[in-house]
Amino acid sequence: MRLKNVAQLFKVCSGHWPIYLAYMLGAWLLVMGLANIQFFLIYGKFSPKFLIVPSIVGLIVGFLIAKYRILRDRIEAKQMEFSSIVEMAEEVSYFQNLDRSYRFISPSVLKLTGYDVSIFYQMPNLFSDLVYEDDFPKWLAYERGIAEGDRLDAIDVRLTTKHKGLIWIRHVSRPIYEKGKLVAISSTNTDITEQVSQTEAMKELALKDSLTGLPNRRHLSLEAEKMLDAIYPFVLIMMDLDRFKTINDSLGHSVGDLMLQKIKDRFELVLPQGALLSRFGGDEFVFIIPGIRQEQDVEQMIRDFLKVVERPMHLNGLNLHISASFGWVSAPEDGSDVESLIRFADVAMHMAKQKQGVYSLRYSGQVDHYHQRLLIIENRIRNAVEDKRIVPFYQPMFSTQSGNLVGVECLARWHDDELGWVSPDEFIPIAEDINLIGKLGETILEQAIITAKKLSEFCSEKDVYFSVNASPYQLSEIGFVDKVKSLLEQYDLPPKLLKIEVTESLFIGGNEYAINVLSELRAFGVSIALDDFGTGYSAFAVLREGCIDILKVDKSFIQNMTDNDQEKALVAEIIQMAHIMDLTVVAEGVETEAQRALLAEIGCDVLQGYLLARPMSEIEFCPYMDCGAVAH
Repeated sequence: MRLKNVAQLFKVCSGHWPIYLAYMLGAWLLVMGLANIQFFLIYGKFSPKFLIVPSIVGLIVGFLIAKYRILRDRIEAKQMEFSSIVEMAEEVSYFQNLDRSYRFISPSVLKLTGYDVSIFYQMPNLFSDLVYEDDFPKWLAYERGIAEGDRLDAIDVRLTTKHKGLIWIRHVSRPIYEKGKLVAISSTNTDITEQVSQTEAMKELALKDSLTGLPNRRHLSLEAEKMLDAIYPFVLIMMDLDRFKTINDSLGHSVGDLMLQKIKDRFELVLPQGALLSRFGGDEFVFIIPGIRQEQDVEQMIRDFLKVVERPMHLNGLNLHISASFGWVSAPEDGSDVESLIRFADVAMHMAKQKQGVYSLRYSGQVDHYHQRLLIIENRIRNAVEDKRIVPFYQPMFSTQSGNLVGVECLARWHDDELGWVSPDEFIPIAEDINLIGKLGETILEQAIITAKKLSEFCSEKDVYFSVNASPYQLSEIGFVDKVKSLLEQYDLPPKLLKIEVTESLFIGGNEYAINVLSELRAFGVSIALDDFGTGYSAFAVLREGCIDILKVDKSFIQNMTDNDQEKALVAEIIQMAHIMDLTVVAEGVETEAQRALLAEIGCDVLQGYLLARPMSEIEFCPYMDCGAVAH
């Protein structure tokens, strides 16, 4: 045991032996010198045995002095190290006695608060005094808990600083004990202002739409929940832009984004005070209008919103026109939770979108039944397309002058075992939404070509063309022209007996790709018909593209022309202009003898409508396969 202690002693001394040696030798010499003087002065003689005790004492004293020197150097080094760390540290640390006086406070307190260290020593309560008044109760409760010996998690509070105004700090304190007794408090304070700002920015971002800066769906839901909890009445209006997908697909998402931003700016100018406008997603916006009660007031507000949307919009050098559909609910009458209110408004909006001439609907049980029907359609349409249960019906078109059958429009029709007849106005938008329109269009095209081939075999001496609608989505697909060529070659049908019908929306923004596709089809011998002329994008600008062979005047013009001289003159001008451009003119929606007579008078080439023949199945269409069949 003793040998072990001696070994430890030498181990401790080994690193500092020069110091130990110097101090022990110095002490030994000093003690021995004093002892010798004492011996000669007192005893008058010297004996070596008198040096044993002084020698041991001198060595021990030298060792202890060396030990003290080494320990002092270590403490000073640690103090210097600690001071440098404290001075470099961003955090403010302090040790505070129970009477609030400071044992130590780090110099970085100047950078944090704007006050010098000396001021804190003079004013022990200064740090507490700087705590923002709204946070002081939390600070005080925390400090009391620490003073009672509790170990508490850090708290975030605000400080009113001298040079930076209000900042956020993270404050943590720990009790200091000596012999089991609380004697002081140690605290560390870190500036977290930037971190809090970033967190707040992230929270704000989580509640805002990045494109428009409007409240997003989550923000909307939170605000609606607050109003429902407070039993505060409000109206929730959902709006969806019509034909926005066409604009996005034709002109690109950058133009679509600009349009959404402009619409947001317009809405903010007419939004009632206290109302909330939110971008719900895509091209959907949701309004929360508090305090409104009367249904007529809601409808008037929606009319004002619609006017804002329908104002022409100048984007990328184009004058664009767009409309919108609205659905709305009243809370809490129509629903007691946010999810239901949003769903009901969405249902009403989609029903309004499907109904011609209707731009706004309030939710009702009937609306909900309609929405359930749409969901069933969406679930069943994939199998219907795959099994080719959506088939073409044929509506004949006749020469105005001779009455002979000259063409047929192929219209998609669907009879479902459960749903009965499903309107194209119901299933076509759904097919577009779920990206099924391409497959459906290809199926109708193939079946139409098969029927056209049969007709050409029966009536080889007379050309009756089959006209098939193609959506902008189909025409934008790579390989569409090759598909058409392949089907014509497969069934050996002359290209001149096929017409492809397109709508004006295809040409938005001078869609060069679509124009090239149509030009390729025409070069192959397939003619192009422009459907619903006059209802969409800059109708006359479309004709200038030079890729149209047939112009189909929309039925809205035909229905009014017998009672409106201006409509009659407009249709006559359209026909005259089309003939100058060497286009064949087809009048859609002919339903009365007066309309037929008037169209013949102003030189329309081809008539189509219920007066002459309704759309019919292939079996019903057989009588019209007689080459001499005429309309009676």
